[in-house]
Amino acid sequence: SARKPKLPPLSTEDDSDDESDDDDSEDDGPSASEILKQLQSPEMYSNMKWKDKAELISQLGNKASKEDGMHVRPQALNIIQDALGGKNANVHVLRSALIAAGLIGVSMGTDLIKQSSWKTIMIETIKLLKNKQCFSLAKKVLEQLHIHGRCFTVANSLEFIAHVLGVGFNSSTSGGKRNSQVTELSQPRKSSAVGGNNIEVVGWLAESIGRERKMESVNPMQERSLLVAFDLFLSFANHREQNCRKNATDGLVQCVLYSVEKLDKDMAQAMNMCSS
Repeated sequence: SARKPKLPPLSTEDDSDDESDDDDSEDDGPSASEILKQLQSPEMYSNMKWKDKAELISQLGNKASKEDGMHVRPQALNIIQDALGGKNANVHVLRSALIAAGLIGVSMGTDLIKQSSWKTIMIETIKLLKNKQCFSLAKKVLEQLHIHGRCFTVANSLEFIAHVLGVGFNSSTSGGKRNSQVTELSQPRKSSAVGGNNIEVVGWLAESIGRERKMESVNPMQERSLLVAFDLFLSFANHREQNCRKNATDGLVQCVLYSVEKLDKDMAQAMNMCSS
Protein backbone atom coordinates (compact mmCIF):
# COMPACT_ATOMS: atom_id res chain seq x y z
CA SER A 1 0.00 0.00 0.00
CA ALA A 2 1.09 3.56 -0.68
CA ARG A 3 2.67 5.47 2.14
CA LYS A 4 0.54 8.22 3.65
CA PRO A 5 1.97 11.64 2.86
CA LYS A 6 2.70 13.74 5.91
CA LEU A 7 1.13 17.17 5.74
CA PRO A 8 2.87 20.19 7.21
CA PRO A 9 1.73 21.18 10.70
CA LEU A 10 -1.02 23.75 10.94
CA SER A 11 0.10 27.23 11.90
CA THR A 12 -1.50 30.63 12.41
CA GLU A 13 1.55 32.26 10.93
CA ASP A 14 3.17 32.22 7.51
CA ASP A 15 5.57 29.38 6.82
CA SER A 16 8.46 31.79 7.22
CA ASP A 17 7.61 32.36 10.89
CA ASP A 18 8.69 29.67 13.31
CA GLU A 19 7.03 29.65 16.70
CA SER A 20 7.63 26.00 17.44
CA ASP A 21 9.83 26.96 20.39
CA ASP A 22 6.64 27.72 22.35
CA ASP A 23 5.49 24.09 22.25
CA ASP A 24 7.46 22.98 25.28
CA SER A 25 6.24 25.80 27.48
CA GLU A 26 2.56 25.18 26.73
CA ASP A 27 2.45 22.04 28.88
CA ASP A 28 3.22 24.18 31.93
CA GLY A 29 0.17 26.38 31.42
CA PRO A 30 -3.45 25.89 32.47
CA SER A 31 -5.15 22.56 31.82
CA ALA A 32 -7.70 22.03 29.04
CA SER A 33 -10.50 22.07 31.64
CA GLU A 34 -9.32 25.40 33.07
CA ILE A 35 -9.11 26.99 29.62
CA LEU A 36 -12.54 25.63 28.78
CA LYS A 37 -14.08 27.21 31.91
CA GLN A 38 -12.79 30.63 30.85
CA LEU A 39 -14.22 30.29 27.35
CA GLN A 40 -17.53 28.89 28.60
CA SER A 41 -18.16 31.84 30.93
CA PRO A 42 -20.49 34.23 29.06
CA GLU A 43 -19.39 37.18 31.17
CA MET A 44 -15.68 36.51 30.72
CA TYR A 45 -16.01 35.73 27.03
CA SER A 46 -18.07 38.82 26.19
CA ASN A 47 -15.51 41.09 27.89
CA MET A 48 -12.49 39.31 26.44
CA LYS A 49 -10.29 41.05 23.87
CA TRP A 50 -9.94 39.30 20.52
CA LYS A 51 -6.25 38.62 21.18
CA ASP A 52 -7.08 36.79 24.42
CA LYS A 53 -9.88 34.80 22.75
CA ALA A 54 -7.58 33.73 19.95
CA GLU A 55 -4.86 32.72 22.38
CA LEU A 56 -7.20 30.71 24.62
CA ILE A 57 -8.81 28.91 21.69
CA SER A 58 -5.36 28.10 20.36
CA GLN A 59 -4.32 26.71 23.75
CA LEU A 60 -7.56 24.74 24.00
CA GLY A 61 -6.94 23.14 20.62
CA ASN A 62 -3.43 22.09 21.63
CA LYS A 63 -4.49 20.71 25.01
CA ALA A 64 -7.69 18.96 23.86
CA SER A 65 -5.90 17.27 20.97
CA LYS A 66 -3.62 15.44 23.39
CA GLU A 67 -4.57 12.22 25.12
CA ASP A 68 -4.97 13.76 28.55
CA GLY A 69 -7.36 16.36 27.10
CA MET A 70 -9.67 13.98 25.27
CA HIS A 71 -12.39 14.33 27.94
CA VAL A 72 -13.02 17.97 26.97
CA ARG A 73 -13.08 17.51 23.18
CA PRO A 74 -16.87 17.65 22.71
CA GLN A 75 -17.09 20.86 24.77
CA ALA A 76 -14.04 22.29 23.03
CA LEU A 77 -15.69 21.67 19.66
CA ASN A 78 -18.76 23.56 20.89
CA ILE A 79 -16.50 26.54 21.64
CA ILE A 80 -14.97 26.24 18.16
CA GLN A 81 -18.44 26.00 16.62
CA ASP A 82 -19.48 29.25 18.30
CA ALA A 83 -16.24 31.00 17.32
CA LEU A 84 -16.55 30.01 13.66
CA GLY A 85 -20.26 30.73 13.46
CA GLY A 86 -20.24 34.05 15.30
CA LYS A 87 -21.13 37.31 13.58
CA ASN A 88 -18.35 39.77 12.75
CA ALA A 89 -15.73 37.42 14.16
CA ASN A 90 -12.17 38.68 14.32
CA VAL A 91 -9.96 37.04 11.69
CA HIS A 92 -7.38 35.99 14.31
CA VAL A 93 -10.10 34.28 16.35
CA LEU A 94 -11.31 32.52 13.21
CA ARG A 95 -7.81 31.31 12.39
CA SER A 96 -7.25 30.02 15.91
CA ALA A 97 -10.61 28.22 15.78
CA LEU A 98 -9.73 26.65 12.42
CA ILE A 99 -6.42 25.35 13.72
CA ALA A 100 -8.02 24.06 16.91
CA ALA A 101 -10.68 22.25 14.84
CA GLY A 102 -7.95 20.65 12.77
CA LEU A 103 -5.90 19.52 15.75
CA ILE A 104 -8.85 18.11 17.68
CA GLY A 105 -10.38 16.59 14.55
CA VAL A 106 -7.23 14.72 13.61
CA SER A 107 -6.99 13.35 17.16
CA MET A 108 -10.64 12.19 17.07
CA GLY A 109 -10.63 10.61 13.61
CA THR A 110 -14.03 9.45 12.38
CA ASP A 111 -15.58 10.23 15.77
CA LEU A 112 -15.44 13.89 14.76
CA ILE A 113 -18.44 13.70 12.43
CA LYS A 114 -20.53 12.12 15.20
CA GLN A 115 -20.34 15.31 17.25
CA SER A 116 -23.36 17.63 17.32
CA SER A 117 -21.08 20.57 16.55
CA TRP A 118 -19.65 19.02 13.39
CA LYS A 119 -22.29 20.28 10.96
CA THR A 120 -21.71 23.91 11.89
CA ILE A 121 -17.93 23.51 12.00
CA MET A 122 -17.86 21.92 8.55
CA ILE A 123 -20.21 24.47 6.99
CA GLU A 124 -18.40 27.46 8.48
CA THR A 125 -14.99 26.07 7.48
CA ILE A 126 -16.16 25.60 3.88
CA LYS A 127 -17.55 29.15 3.93
CA LEU A 128 -14.11 30.43 4.93
CA LEU A 129 -12.77 29.19 1.59
CA LYS A 130 -14.45 32.37 0.30
CA ASN A 131 -12.49 34.51 2.79
CA LYS A 132 -9.20 35.77 1.36
CA GLN A 133 -7.64 36.03 4.82
CA CYS A 134 -8.63 32.49 5.84
CA PHE A 135 -8.75 30.63 2.53
CA SER A 136 -5.34 28.94 2.68
CA LEU A 137 -5.73 27.84 6.28
CA ALA A 138 -9.32 26.63 5.84
CA LYS A 139 -8.24 24.60 2.80
CA LYS A 140 -5.31 23.10 4.73
CA VAL A 141 -7.54 22.14 7.67
CA LEU A 142 -10.10 20.52 5.37
CA GLU A 143 -7.32 18.58 3.66
CA GLN A 144 -5.95 17.41 7.02
CA LEU A 145 -9.38 16.17 8.08
CA HIS A 146 -10.15 14.57 4.71
CA ILE A 147 -6.92 12.81 3.71
CA HIS A 148 -7.23 9.01 3.82
CA GLY A 149 -10.82 9.52 5.01
CA ARG A 150 -9.36 10.40 8.38
CA CYS A 151 -12.44 12.28 9.59
CA PHE A 152 -14.91 12.90 6.76
CA THR A 153 -15.55 11.88 3.16
CA VAL A 154 -17.09 13.72 0.23
CA ALA A 155 -20.17 11.49 0.41
CA ASN A 156 -21.00 12.27 4.03
CA SER A 157 -20.40 16.00 3.49
CA LEU A 158 -22.42 16.65 0.33
CA GLU A 159 -25.38 18.12 2.20
CA PHE A 160 -23.11 20.69 3.89
CA ILE A 161 -21.32 21.50 0.64
CA ALA A 162 -24.62 22.03 -1.17
CA HIS A 163 -25.76 24.32 1.66
CA VAL A 164 -22.69 26.54 1.29
CA LEU A 165 -23.03 26.63 -2.49
CA GLY A 166 -26.64 27.75 -2.16
CA VAL A 167 -27.98 24.72 -3.98
CA GLY A 168 -31.12 23.00 -2.72
CA PHE A 169 -30.50 19.53 -1.32
CA ASN A 170 -33.32 17.01 -0.87
CA SER A 171 -32.09 14.01 1.11
CA SER A 172 -35.51 12.34 1.14
CA THR A 173 -34.73 10.60 -2.15
CA SER A 174 -32.07 8.36 -0.63
CA GLY A 175 -34.00 5.15 -1.05
CA GLY A 176 -36.66 3.49 -3.14
CA LYS A 177 -36.60 2.99 -6.88
CA ARG A 178 -33.27 3.01 -8.62
CA ASN A 179 -34.28 5.81 -10.99
CA SER A 180 -35.32 8.00 -8.06
CA GLN A 181 -32.07 7.65 -6.14
CA VAL A 182 -30.59 10.84 -7.51
CA THR A 183 -30.80 13.50 -4.86
CA GLU A 184 -32.61 16.48 -6.32
CA LEU A 185 -30.73 19.73 -6.61
CA SER A 186 -32.02 23.13 -7.58
CA GLN A 187 -30.05 25.78 -9.41
CA PRO A 188 -27.88 28.05 -7.23
CA ARG A 189 -29.85 30.86 -5.62
CA LYS A 190 -29.11 34.17 -7.28
CA SER A 191 -28.35 35.81 -3.94
CA SER A 192 -25.73 33.18 -3.20
CA ALA A 193 -24.13 33.22 -6.63
CA VAL A 194 -23.82 37.01 -6.63
CA GLY A 195 -23.26 37.72 -2.95
CA GLY A 196 -20.77 34.99 -2.25
CA ASN A 197 -17.84 33.86 -4.34
CA ASN A 198 -18.23 30.12 -4.84
CA ILE A 199 -15.23 29.74 -7.16
CA GLU A 200 -12.92 28.43 -4.44
CA VAL A 201 -15.56 26.14 -2.96
CA VAL A 202 -16.27 24.51 -6.34
CA GLY A 203 -12.53 24.18 -6.91
CA TRP A 204 -11.98 22.63 -3.47
CA LEU A 205 -14.75 20.09 -4.08
CA ALA A 206 -13.20 19.11 -7.42
CA GLU A 207 -9.81 18.65 -5.74
CA SER A 208 -11.38 16.66 -2.90
CA ILE A 209 -13.04 14.20 -5.28
CA GLY A 210 -9.77 13.88 -7.16
CA ARG A 211 -7.94 13.24 -3.87
CA GLU A 212 -10.52 10.71 -2.71
CA ARG A 213 -10.32 8.96 -6.06
CA LYS A 214 -6.79 7.94 -5.08
CA MET A 215 -7.57 6.92 -1.49
CA GLU A 216 -7.37 3.15 -1.17
CA SER A 217 -8.44 3.32 2.48
CA VAL A 218 -11.83 4.92 1.72
CA ASN A 219 -14.81 2.88 0.54
CA PRO A 220 -16.05 4.19 -2.83
CA MET A 221 -19.04 6.52 -2.59
CA GLN A 222 -22.32 5.11 -3.82
CA GLU A 223 -23.49 5.98 -7.31
CA ARG A 224 -26.28 8.07 -5.81
CA SER A 225 -23.73 10.30 -4.02
CA LEU A 226 -21.61 10.64 -7.15
CA LEU A 227 -24.69 11.75 -9.10
CA VAL A 228 -25.23 14.46 -6.49
CA ALA A 229 -21.64 15.62 -7.05
CA PHE A 230 -22.21 15.62 -10.83
CA ASP A 231 -25.29 17.80 -10.35
CA LEU A 232 -23.45 20.20 -8.05
CA PHE A 233 -20.81 20.82 -10.71
CA LEU A 234 -23.42 21.04 -13.49
CA SER A 235 -25.15 23.78 -11.47
CA PHE A 236 -22.05 25.96 -11.98
CA ALA A 237 -21.06 24.83 -15.49
CA ASN A 238 -22.56 27.99 -17.01
CA HIS A 239 -21.55 30.39 -14.24
CA ARG A 240 -20.74 33.95 -15.30
CA GLU A 241 -17.21 33.68 -13.82
CA GLN A 242 -14.74 31.90 -16.10
CA ASN A 243 -12.76 30.45 -13.18
CA CYS A 244 -15.92 29.01 -11.67
CA ARG A 245 -16.81 27.38 -15.00
CA LYS A 246 -13.28 25.97 -15.19
CA ASN A 247 -13.50 24.52 -11.65
CA ALA A 248 -16.91 23.05 -12.42
CA THR A 249 -15.50 21.41 -15.56
CA ASP A 250 -12.56 20.06 -13.56
CA GLY A 251 -15.06 18.64 -11.07
CA LEU A 252 -17.05 16.93 -13.81
CA VAL A 253 -13.85 15.38 -15.15
CA GLN A 254 -12.97 14.11 -11.67
CA CYS A 255 -16.46 12.61 -11.31
CA VAL A 256 -16.15 10.83 -14.66
CA LEU A 257 -12.75 9.41 -13.69
CA TYR A 258 -14.10 8.43 -10.28
CA SER A 259 -16.99 6.50 -11.81
CA VAL A 260 -14.62 4.66 -14.15
CA GLU A 261 -11.90 3.89 -11.62
CA LYS A 262 -13.91 3.36 -8.43
CA LEU A 263 -17.36 2.25 -9.63
CA ASP A 264 -16.15 0.19 -12.62
CA LYS A 265 -18.23 2.12 -15.14
CA ASP A 266 -17.12 2.21 -18.75
CA MET A 267 -16.49 5.61 -20.27
CA ALA A 268 -19.85 5.69 -22.09
CA GLN A 269 -21.71 5.03 -18.81
CA ALA A 270 -19.63 7.64 -17.01
CA MET A 271 -20.32 10.29 -19.65
CA ASN A 272 -24.02 9.42 -19.53
CA MET A 273 -24.00 10.08 -15.77
CA CYS A 274 -22.51 13.47 -16.51
CA SER A 275 -25.17 14.44 -19.05
CA SER A 276 -28.26 12.86 -17.45
